[in-house]
Amino acid sequence: MDHQAQLKQACTLYLTWLAEQAAPAPLAEAHGAEVLNSGRTWIDKQGDAALREHLTTLSTVLLAFSQGRASRDSLLYYLAEQFDTLPEELPAAWQAWLDTVGNASVGVKDILPGLNPADYPKVSVIITTYNRKDFLSKAVQSILGQDYPNKEITVIDDCSTDGTAELMEQRFGADPRVIFMRSETNSGPGNNRRKAFAAHADGEFVHFLDDDDYLVDMNYYSKAVRFHLQHPGLSFVAANVFMQYSQSRKLDVSSLGLAPVIDKRVYFMNFEQQGYPKPASTLTTLFRREALMEMDILGMNMVNDASIYLRSLLIGDAGFIDVIAGVYRVHGNNITFHLSQDFLIENLEEKRLIRGKAIDQYGYSPKEMNEWFNHNVYDTIFYYLMNSAKSHTDFKSMYTWAAKHSPPSYSRLKSQFRVKLFKKQLLRVSLLRSLLGK
Repeated sequence: MDHQAQLKQACTLYLTWLAEQAAPAPLAEAHGAEVLNSGRTWIDKQGDAALREHLTTLSTVLLAFSQGRASRDSLLYYLAEQFDTLPEELPAAWQAWLDTVGNASVGVKDILPGLNPADYPKVSVIITTYNRKDFLSKAVQSILGQDYPNKEITVIDDCSTDGTAELMEQRFGADPRVIFMRSETNSGPGNNRRKAFAAHADGEFVHFLDDDDYLVDMNYYSKAVRFHLQHPGLSFVAANVFMQYSQSRKLDVSSLGLAPVIDKRVYFMNFEQQGYPKPASTLTTLFRREALMEMDILGMNMVNDASIYLRSLLIGDAGFIDVIAGVYRVHGNNITFHLSQDFLIENLEEKRLIRGKAIDQYGYSPKEMNEWFNHNVYDTIFYYLMNSAKSHTDFKSMYTWAAKHSPPSYSRLKSQFRVKLFKKQLLRVSLLRSLLGK
């Protein structure tokens, strides 16, 4: 039996065992958390460690579904993608539970009651792509499948050579909700986001989506728009995701664990620090267009996710919906481990601009922003030197930039990497001595 068949069998056995624990009451009436917690005993008895990991995640997703933190769509996607298990293959008790807990009839009119369909705010979606037509098709379909009616997708292609233009014409050319743009020169996703935004993003809300990510909760736009309408003035609303590891096909749940609304200043000052994580890319994030315009998105040099978030937090608070809404793919050659020197310096220069804006326009003090800036510079350069730097030139370039713009960070980096280099040399000497028998 191959690995996928083992996973499917284990999933069926686990679901059957859970249903038996809930008998004679229907599973929907049982104490879901209590039953699922007892399931950990069953999981721990499984001999294969990888199998236990998958079943533990399954238990997490089932609990989220029972508590309304995962939709019926998200659960069914997870069962099919991870365990090759379709709804009709589930034990009868689970089929009944799906129909009871995750009512399939829930839609935009239920989520936004009393709102005339003609008054639904428009959601403008921008998808940047380059030579990933198979991924792209799934991303576009995941947006078209949203039950929210007032949406428009702009796909901007960065001079792909894999037939992306032909695919877009064949599959979506007749759909008035989909606009296809082709960049005249290869200019990168950041520049293309800005171009597409300037050309077509006229909706009240804007969603930036990478071509390899996709949504799985088909009510998500309805939920996010409702959250915006209930909390006027938010800069953005985001949610949780599945992390999909392409090489292993493993799906894990990534939960932000944040409050429904977070004060802009608190989140800005602690962004990406412990307790204040960045959402996965902009996969689940609906930005308010007015906030993007006020933070000068059209004047940005680097339109990447962290920069958009930081600038947006200068304008308004952040909102979070505790649901699993999309799938973020983690590839073997993930960009975060292959950052170029030019990209890093552009990123650092953007943080300099943000520091200046915070002081000059939004009432932050020079002292607190210098501390914020030095901390961010150190973290950014340290990560690059540890994971992406390949030569003496890379180190020298980063040191030179830090010495000029952030002397405290430069001192910390020099000290930190001097110690690391010394330890590495000691390790080499120790290894050489052991090989020589000395």
